[in-house]
Parts: sequence; structure tokens; C-alpha cells
Amino acid sequence: MKLKLIFLSLFCVIQFVSAQNSSTSINSGSIYGKVVDKKTKEALPYVNVILKENTNIITGGITQDNGNFIVKNLEFKNYSVEFQFIGYKKQTVTISLTSTNKKINLGTIFLEDETVQLEGVDITNERSTIEQKIDRKIINVGKDLISAGATAGEIMNNIPSVSVDPQNNTISLRGNSNVRIFVDGKPTNIDPSQLLQQIPSASIKQIELITNPSAKYNPEGMSGIINIVLYKNSRLGFNGSLNNGVTFGKTPKLNSSLDLNYRVGKFNFYGNYGFNTGKYANNGEVTSREPSKENHQKFIFGDDNTSHLIKTGLDFYINEKNTLSFYTIQNLFKANANGTTDVNFEDDLTNPDIFQIFSNTSKTNSETYNLDYKLDFKKEGHSLEIEASYNKNDHPENALFEFLSTRLPTPIK
Repeated sequence: MKLKLIFLSLFCVIQFVSAQNSSTSINSGSIYGKVVDKKTKEALPYVNVILKENTNIITGGITQDNGNFIVKNLEFKNYSVEFQFIGYKKQTVTISLTSTNKKINLGTIFLEDETVQLEGVDITNERSTIEQKIDRKIINVGKDLISAGATAGEIMNNIPSVSVDPQNNTISLRGNSNVRIFVDGKPTNIDPSQLLQQIPSASIKQIELITNPSAKYNPEGMSGIINIVLYKNSRLGFNGSLNNGVTFGKTPKLNSSLDLNYRVGKFNFYGNYGFNTGKYANNGEVTSREPSKENHQKFIFGDDNTSHLIKTGLDFYINEKNTLSFYTIQNLFKANANGTTDVNFEDDLTNPDIFQIFSNTSKTNSETYNLDYKLDFKKEGHSLEIEASYNKNDHPENALFEFLSTRLPTPIK
């Protein structure tokens, strides 16, 4: 009797569970389908399948290795089904489960690759490169060359065939000092020895060594042209760069440069500001063995220089072939120099010793204004250019040379 009761109870439980499952199956829906790559048509495994009711997440699942998916036991409602996978665009499908539409086949879901095609990539050289052309050699200034010095004059000595005298900043090209300095392809009335000290190395984009200048540059009697190209960015919108540097020798030297550019429509506005300040020291000894004039010379020189160089301008692109440009360069330079020269003759009775004191204060205020019109012809490299330039220069200088019969206790430094 007890055994019959146990079997009867077990039978009732089985019937109850079966009824419940049957009821659940009758009153619930399901969706299924397959997810593939839109381009390659390959199945995508492990894609997230998310069911939402309005903005609330109800349930979900993932695709199998073959891309198939199925989601069961869904109430009869309206759902939005989202398919999400890393690297692909989200796909959304709206469905409606009802008692008459319990199973919905979504078919093949195509996911599109979300890879973005870049319009362009700007590559900035960290190291300097050299391009050899028919009439010139172009040095693209990289960080390695900038670190060689704070000013244009200091990095020039690291360029092949160019040398700068450390005492007077005289520049020479292939051993000939009869060379002209251009800035952005235009001549300047600033003395080359001063100009090389005023342009910060961080503002220089390229240095062109034109060893075979054409008639365009009126090159008669010159050994060549050194053209210093400053940064001028013509990308759309507003952009700029700020550089600061310190170089250490016997004394520290500071240099800063600010480059700004704003391109909108047919107009491009740009500006460069360079600042340099520092002390320079130089000393040496010379011994002469000329008969009856044997002597030993000692000299000490010092300079304290500060410069401001400002260039601003605009380009008006009338159309693809015609461009109107204007720029101005404002230069402010101040230098204080002093030194001593001590000449000690071994035969003091015949040639008295010489002790010379030197001091110098100079200022340079120069202005350049340039208006340029350029017409580009269909053939590349052929153009017509008309320009007008106005220069103004003011260079007051006070110098003192004093010869003393007796030496000072300590020389000027």
C-alpha cells in the first residue's frame, strides 16, 4: 500500500512539471538567426544579442562558432534586438512577438566593419634629412639639428659646406664669405651676423643652400644664397606650436619661439615670434716670435645680447592659380660688448706693452614690408611673381677704445 502511494505521488509530480513546461512553451516566444560579416560573408562568433524593451535590457545571448543564435522563453511583447561586436557597427532590429507569431526567424544579420579610412597622415621628421636638387641642397631641420644650438648661427656649423666664425658670426659657403641670406625666399636688410643670432632654431623648417642661383636672384659676384625657411602652416583651422630651450656653455642661453596659423576660407593668417637672450664669452692667447718684436697677447671678449624677431602675414588665395600675399618683419636687437687686449713685449725697452679696453653698445631696429602677387601656370614649376618691398633700418652704436700705459689689476670680463 505504501509503495502504491509513492508511485502515485511521483506520477502526479511528473504530470505537474510536464504541464508547467507545456504551459511555458505555449505562452512564450523565441527568435533565431545568423550573424555574418557584411564584406567577407564569414560567420561571426560571440556576437552579443541584446533584447530591449524601450531602453531596459530584458535578456540576451551570444552567437555560436557558426554565427547562429537563438533566444527562448520570451514574453509576447515588442522588442528591439541589438547586435554588438567590437570593431563593427551596431545593428538594431525591431520585432513583435504574439501568440500567433511565437517564433521569429531574423534570417541573416550583416554587420558592417567600423574601420575608419583616414584622409591623410602628417609625418614629422625627428631627424634632419637632406634633399639634393639641380640648383640647391635642402636641409629639412629635425630635432637632432635643433638641439645643436639655440640660434640659426649655432646650427649652421653643423651643416656641410657652411661655417660661421665664432667671434664675429661671419658666415661663409664653401669657404667664400660673399654669400647672401634670404628669409622665406626674400632678401632682408638685417645684417647676416645679427640675423643668425636672432632666429631661434626651433622656428626653422628648412635651410636651402642655393649654390647655383638663377638670374631671378641677381647672383652676380656671389658664391651662393642661404635661404632660411620659417614655419608657416596652412592647414584649416587654428593651430600653432610653442618651443622653449636652454643651452649651456660657459653661460646659459635662452631661446623661445611661437608659431601660430589660422586658415579659413581663402585666407591664411600666420605669425612667428622668436626671442633669444644670453651671454657669450671668448678668450685666447697668441705668441709672436718676430725678431725684436717678440710678444705674448691675451684677449678676453664678452657679449650680452637680446633679440626679438616678429613676422606676421596673410595669404589670400584668389583661386587655384592666383595668390596675393603680404607680410612684415619687425626686428629688435640689443647688444652690450666689452673686452680687453693685453700685449706683453719681451723687450720692454724697445716696444712698450699695450693694454686696450673695449666696450660697445648697439641697437638695431629694422622693419620690412612685402607685398607679393603670384600666378602659377599650368606647367608645374612655371610661375609669374610680382613683388614690392619696403625696408627701414636704424642702427645706433656707441663704441669706446681706450689704451692704457699700465695694466688694470683685473681684465674686463
